[in-house]
Amino acid sequence: MKSLPKKFLIPVAALVVACLAAGAFYALGLPPFEKRGKIEAAKVCESLGDPKKAASTLRTVLPKEPEYSFRGRVTGGLVTQQSNEFRSDCAVYGEEKTLLSVGTLVMETQSADSWEKYSLEAGDEARESFDTGSGGFITAGNTVAIQVPCAKAGTIPGGEYSLRVVVDLRSNEASDDVRRGLKDLAVEAGRFAHKETDCNLPSKLPE
Repeated sequence: MKSLPKKFLIPVAALVVACLAAGAFYALGLPPFEKRGKIEAAKVCESLGDPKKAASTLRTVLPKEPEYSFRGRVTGGLVTQQSNEFRSDCAVYGEEKTLLSVGTLVMETQSADSWEKYSLEAGDEARESFDTGSGGFITAGNTVAIQVPCAKAGTIPGGEYSLRVVVDLRSNEASDDVRRGLKDLAVEAGRFAHKETDCNLPSKLPE
């Protein structure tokens, strides 16, 4: 059996070393093979609705991080008790930064134009409008906002009230699947709040 020429031995040896190093990096979860942390349904904020569904959506939406943590709260009363103090918040963190936030509150219902202007931050603009609740849109900066009908006029002093749901992904890059996931999170957060506040108007959210 003929042996390989010496000029081929060094490249082959280098390739073997590179493969071994890559295997070690993968096993240890080092760049560029960082292991993704688990997103467990039991740890997802309650304000995101069904925990299993929310966990599945978050796996699509969130960037890869070695670990994830959640911080959420739900406060306030029922709109049928003339309370407009309801608020829910959920923040998802990676190792050292906020990755995603979801917030819902009760506010006076606004026209479509006023609603969009009210919800946009300075310098941002709507990228796409969609028919959810009484109006929804997603921005170029991956913020989704929807207005969900909640309290009939006369239920709370001041007129008709809606739920304002805002989902903000702290990333300017997102695929179509990620954007669909952000919309799903907004819808489920709106559905949770609509039930939690005992709204007496149809939510107009998809089934």
